[in-house]
Parts: sequence; C-alpha cells; structure tokens
Amino acid sequence: MSNHSYELIDFGEGRKLESIAGHRIDRPCPAADNDRRRHPDLWAKPDAYFDSKLRRWLHHNAWPANLRVDCGSFRMPAQPTPFGHIGIFPEQADNWRWLSDSSWHVDDGSRALNLFAYTGASTIALAGAGYQVAHVDAARPNVQAARLAAESNELANAPIRFLVDDAAKFSTREVRRGVVYETVVLDPPSYGHSPRGRAWRIERDLWPLLDQCLELLEAPFSLLVTGHSPQVDQTDVAEVLRRHEKLQARWQRPGLNLAEGRSQLRDRQGRRLDAGFFVQLGSP
Repeated sequence: MSNHSYELIDFGEGRKLESIAGHRIDRPCPAADNDRRRHPDLWAKPDAYFDSKLRRWLHHNAWPANLRVDCGSFRMPAQPTPFGHIGIFPEQADNWRWLSDSSWHVDDGSRALNLFAYTGASTIALAGAGYQVAHVDAARPNVQAARLAAESNELANAPIRFLVDDAAKFSTREVRRGVVYETVVLDPPSYGHSPRGRAWRIERDLWPLLDQCLELLEAPFSLLVTGHSPQVDQTDVAEVLRRHEKLQARWQRPGLNLAEGRSQLRDRQGRRLDAGFFVQLGSP
C-alpha cells in the first residue's frame, strides 16, 4: 500500500470501511443498506467513526494532519467533515482521468467551468491539464479547501478563479456576458440551498442549468455530469442530451461521443459498491 493510497476494505448494513494510507474510517453509506459485511472482524475499533445519531466523528486515533489521497496525476487532502465526508470522492478517479485525457485540445486560452465544485478534485485535474478554471461552489469552506488543494499540488499560481456563488446564477451571468468554455463539469446535489437561501431540487433545476451549460460550451468541448441522486440518473441526463436542440446537428456528424454509466468502488473481495452516475460528452 502506498503512502497515499485509498482502499475500500468492506461494506454492508448501511456503512463502509475504508483506508487512507492505513488510516481506517467507518462511515455511513446508504448504497450499502442491503448488503452484508464480509469481514465483521475488520470493523473493530477503526481509527475514525462517524456517528450518524450524534452527527459527529469519534476518533480512536488522531486524524493525520497531512493525509492525502493519490488521484493519479495529483493528490487531494483528506479531512473529516461535519457531514461524514472526507473531502474527496475516490469513485470519481475515472472521471478525473477522462478530463485529463480529453484535454488534447487545450491551449493557453482554454477555459473550464467546474460547478458544484466541492473541494476541487476536478478543478485540480483540469488546472493540471492546462486549463484556466472557474471553480464555483456555494459553500465557502469548500472553496477554501479547494484553494488548499491547489497549493498542495503546487498550483497556487495556476489560473484558477475560486468563486463562492450559486451555480445557476453564475451560469446565467456567463451566458449573458457571452463567455465560452471548452469544458464544463457539474456534480449537482439532490437538494440544497444557494448562499442566499434559494432551494435547489435536482429533478426541477438541473435541466435549465444543463441548457445554460450547453450555451457556454464551444467546440471542441467536453461535458461531464455526475451525481448521487435517486431522482435523476444517467439515462435521464443522456436522453436530454440526445434530444437537445443545440446538439441535434452534431449527432449527424462523426466524433460526438457520449458515455454513461455508474461509478463504482470495489472492496477487497471484488464486490462492487454503487457510487452514483456519470455522463461524459465529448465533441471534436
């Protein structure tokens, strides 16, 4: 095991047991509600345990200050959050590689937009590939964490704009300004609130935001949509893209590629744990 490796050890009964560089973490996982744990003995006294009832972490051993996860071309800090997260979604590794691989058309002026950008793993992947990145998240702590992630990857001086803003409002303003991007990434939550309190509901609000994202894209482009919502999945997003008026002419030409599926993690036994959907769209 490397000094920065991530491993899903086991899962079941609504929880998952993970390791980051040997630091074992036991936390909630709704996707594991109907599964049985394969190795109950390994769950005894983890280094960190998130108690759902108390809504806080319990630490049997101190969380290492500089814990990092190897993400391929970069590393991300891993820290416990008040919501039972660790500041990174390891199941997105294939999508980060796709973003880097689709950057063949990047030049000095290429722009990328990362909406609902969280702590910035996709932002770091894009900046490392040479993009100028607009990192947009409604939560100030997430944006600050993304700044620290950039610094830890020697990208403190990279052309990244860190913005605390509502994704839909920011996209509306960018369309109005005539700004264009070569890559757009969005990872919308099922529900939430903007900094000014407006409620977000993915089944209602994703589709007009997706319209705006397509308005912002300039060929050659890449679009990545990910999520963990029971209300919307990859087939819904892919169908909207296939029928979208702006893309209709492009479907008739060779080169417009759409991939859809489920992100997964595998435990030590090779069992697959569902971790949400993804849709990747690329244009020549």
